[in-house]
Amino acid sequence: MKKFIKVFLSVLLFTGFSNAVLAENRDPVPKVGSICGRVIDNTKQALPGACVYIDGLQTGDVSDINGFYSIKNLKPGNYKVVVSYVGYDPYTMELIVKEGKATENDIVLTEGVELQEVVVAGAFSGQRKAINMQKNNLGITNVVSADQVGKFPDSNIGDALKRINGINVQYDMGEARFGQVRGTSADLASVTVNGNRLPSAEGDTRNVQLDLIPADMVQTIEVSKVVTSDMDGDAIGGAINLVTKNTPYDRVFNATVGTGYNAVSDKMQLNLGLTYGDRFFNDKLGLMMAASYQNAPGGADNTEFEYDVDDDGKVFLDKAEVRQYYVTRERQSYSLATDYKFNPNHKISFKGIYNRRSDWENRYRITYKKLNEDPSKQSVVLQTKGGSGDNKDARLELQQTMDFMLDGEHTFGRLNMDWAGSFSRATEDRPNERYFGVTMKGKKNEDYFSDLSFVGAGGRNPYPNKGIGNVDDYKWSIDELTNSDQQIKENEWKFRINFELPLTTGSFGNTLRFGAKYTNKTKERETHCYDYADVYESEFEDGWINNMNGQIRDGFMPNGNYPMNTPFITKEYLGSLKMNPNQDGAYELYEEASGNYKAKEAITSAYVRYDQKLWNKLDLILGLRMEHTSLNYSGFNWVVDDLEDEQGRLEATGDKRNDYINWLPSALLKYNVTDDLKLRASFTKTLSRPKYSALVPCIHYNIAEEEASFGNANLKPTTSYNFDLGGEYYFESVGLVSLGLFYKNVHDVIADEKWRSTNDPNIPSGLLNEDGDPVKYEITKPVNAYDADLFGVEVAYQRDFGFITPALKCLGFYGTYTYTHSTTKNHNFEHRTMEDGEKIKMTGSPAHTANASFYYENKGLNVRVSYNFASEFVDEFGTVAALDRYYDKVNYLDVNASYTFGKRCKTTIYAEANNLLNQPLRYYQGTKDRTMQLEYYGIRANLGVKFQF
Repeated sequence: MKKFIKVFLSVLLFTGFSNAVLAENRDPVPKVGSICGRVIDNTKQALPGACVYIDGLQTGDVSDINGFYSIKNLKPGNYKVVVSYVGYDPYTMELIVKEGKATENDIVLTEGVELQEVVVAGAFSGQRKAINMQKNNLGITNVVSADQVGKFPDSNIGDALKRINGINVQYDMGEARFGQVRGTSADLASVTVNGNRLPSAEGDTRNVQLDLIPADMVQTIEVSKVVTSDMDGDAIGGAINLVTKNTPYDRVFNATVGTGYNAVSDKMQLNLGLTYGDRFFNDKLGLMMAASYQNAPGGADNTEFEYDVDDDGKVFLDKAEVRQYYVTRERQSYSLATDYKFNPNHKISFKGIYNRRSDWENRYRITYKKLNEDPSKQSVVLQTKGGSGDNKDARLELQQTMDFMLDGEHTFGRLNMDWAGSFSRATEDRPNERYFGVTMKGKKNEDYFSDLSFVGAGGRNPYPNKGIGNVDDYKWSIDELTNSDQQIKENEWKFRINFELPLTTGSFGNTLRFGAKYTNKTKERETHCYDYADVYESEFEDGWINNMNGQIRDGFMPNGNYPMNTPFITKEYLGSLKMNPNQDGAYELYEEASGNYKAKEAITSAYVRYDQKLWNKLDLILGLRMEHTSLNYSGFNWVVDDLEDEQGRLEATGDKRNDYINWLPSALLKYNVTDDLKLRASFTKTLSRPKYSALVPCIHYNIAEEEASFGNANLKPTTSYNFDLGGEYYFESVGLVSLGLFYKNVHDVIADEKWRSTNDPNIPSGLLNEDGDPVKYEITKPVNAYDADLFGVEVAYQRDFGFITPALKCLGFYGTYTYTHSTTKNHNFEHRTMEDGEKIKMTGSPAHTANASFYYENKGLNVRVSYNFASEFVDEFGTVAALDRYYDKVNYLDVNASYTFGKRCKTTIYAEANNLLNQPLRYYQGTKDRTMQLEYYGIRANLGVKFQF
């Protein structure tokens, strides 16, 4: 670190000395001027990534995400401006710069002759924008434009991300929820909206849920795999930036109407979208509004299995579950963008986005417990998960995120300044979440359990050798009846200010950037759960037995041998029950409330960045960022003083504090071998902060499930030294081929450690389970488990087939592949003993990820077949290696087609089908054949029409 700082300061001193020498004996310099404007195409769409430079001066700019460019620090005079953009004809113009004035000029580019032979829209147009941005960025980035997103059958941003090189996604209810970048877990990547990191609506993660944001609400997806010092440093894997729709150059009015179908729900869905934008008051005021609505009934067919090891190390099946999910997902999103341009040197903007996702879920679950025990200790539980009548008799999970930002851009002579203030909020509400379970125990039903077994235990698809039968044939009792209310909320206030000072221009031009940022976050989780089993039994006894129906649907996908007609308490009956905490016999379950916490975090950061041109070929960036983190958090412990009092009491942990500083240096080098061949190299240091819930020093345990979890206030942030080397070649037509190598030296990786104990000092001793035996808890605790080395290779290729023959110009291929290899060292487990020769892989790190897409686009017709693959990876550590949990490999095949026609009103009819291979979500435990979870979602189909006026 000290060596880097010395080198960095030496470069600054050398530059200052050089500038002073060059300035000697010069005449007084007149006030400089500038050239600015926007680069658009002939349809008035912004063109990001255009290279705009002054001929003969070796100075210029690259248009930003919205097509704006600005070349400052120009002496008064006449200049020849040259503009280049992949897929468009080169453009030149003559402009006059006046002393102290900004010359404003918009640039309209026309398509190259080769591309004019094809009706260019959609995929080709989107590729051009993405390729130009990637080509002219100094760091290593991947870009997906809205045009490209629209050509894939992706309903949310997570699904769109899996098309990008080096990114894998993890699924929930058939949709991508979290993204993993370059073989790192989702916790090691950041997700931002317009450069602001969004808070999470869940209590145990920092990352925003990607399935909250519809794909059609985003203008561009930028993935920065190398971060510079002016970016937040918490991005070990990379930074995913979602750019919302910005103000247009001219009027925009688009609408979408569609429907869809999912086999699990056997119901139709509804998709709506609307976008309107325009400029007013002589183009000084810009406005863009967008809205999206999706209502998608769905569900899942699920089986789950838990294995354990005996004292001899033999693995056995301990618990099995059959789950039927019915879910209706409603997704709403609204965005607003405005800007006001006072003059070419001063502009303010506002951007806001609000996302709302409501999941109404009913789950019907059969649980087989203690399958390795004596039949008298075994049991079966039939559980219904639902909600109150005013929530459609379903469990409502309402997640909301919002981000509102006011920012400004100003030029004061040679000095450029931009600033932004923002507020972000994420919440999750689960009102009146209800569970009603009834149990059949072995002691009273030995004739059922005496011959119960699971066929194929330890294999891919175990199933019970017998059904449940008629509930009247056995003795059942209430296992649980609860009602809970949960709220999670996180608020963030941010303010940043950046300065940019061009020092010199020409072949050795350089720029100094510096700035600061302050972020203040608060997060809290509050859950209150009440038990009503005694209340129900005193009033209704076994009235539930007359309110049961079969719920596992015909065609249950894991296996046809599961008990389809098993009766469950109906959701309507559960929703009709009156539950009030003041009822006699109702009491709060403090084991749930012990997970409540409050956390405060303040991050103060400052940076300096120095950009240096070296001749006409090399660009160098040196940077240093400081981030100071201050934490304050508190929680609760569940304390049982009297073993006769199962409720116990809550005891506050008190406030815990922690402060630390991270110094994050960076160095990036870009070598422009030719205009089409780019080489890049970089070194950066990044970090990842622990989850809030992991830091809270609370103790949470569940006697019935024999599980416990501890917080860890001593967790350190994970840090990584990152080295990258890559190159890209850009074809004269639309396309590129790229190769990248990367290495990450990661320290203090956080993982959950698990162990079993009957006498842990943190848990009350003497507690007995329902069989009267001492509780042997499976305890989970987050620890800084190890250091890791991560090596990787990335390859990408995209191009149309016109280079073979012009007749194939309408056909193209897009493909990516990433290989990663991780090793761990300096293991710091407190309880797990490493076996001789045991090698632990980094959690969340698939060795192989790949994408392939073949497309046809001509005369308004677009057809695309897309394939996505990711190999298995360890997801969570068990008590021993044989119980480690792995996320299994996935193969996704999607197809979509559209036809666009019309001029004044462009109309697009589209059809798409997802998950044609019916890829399930699958976890396995220890070995590939030992299924832990298997969840099918079925094939999804969509059909609709889009209008563009």
